[in-house]
Amino acid sequence: MAVKKSTAPKSGTKTAKAKPAVKKAAPKKADAKAKATPKAGAKKAAPKKAPGVKLTEPQKKFLETVAAKKEEGLVGTKGTAKILGTLLEKKLVKKGKKEEGGYFRFHITKLGSKHSPAPGSSTTSSEPSSAPPA
Repeated sequence: MAVKKSTAPKSGTKTAKAKPAVKKAAPKKADAKAKATPKAGAKKAAPKKAPGVKLTEPQKKFLETVAAKKEEGLVGTKGTAKILGTLLEKKLVKKGKKEEGGYFRFHITKLGSKHSPAPGSSTTSSEPSSAPPA
């Protein structure tokens, strides 16, 4: 019972202190609105796009093999599970039907097809890195 008596006066003092604080807060909100109106006319910065997906060389090569299988899909195994897991997290491949052995078929997504080079082309560029002398 002593706890209830001690909490009652504290709550009473808090309400008394809270009332003046509310009165002071009202003019601040009006000032904030006045400050915000000039900013509304200014152009807002365009939202930043997410950075591109960065892949390692083995991931790029494996993505090519998945892309080569097209609609058939590539059956995942224990050996390829780690690479397929990272490609799945980055949404470059998607899981398909489960096979009899307990493994899933993986198919390339639209995002994955953008990151994998066209089948038959090499991953390295044939252009020289330095500009020709003029």
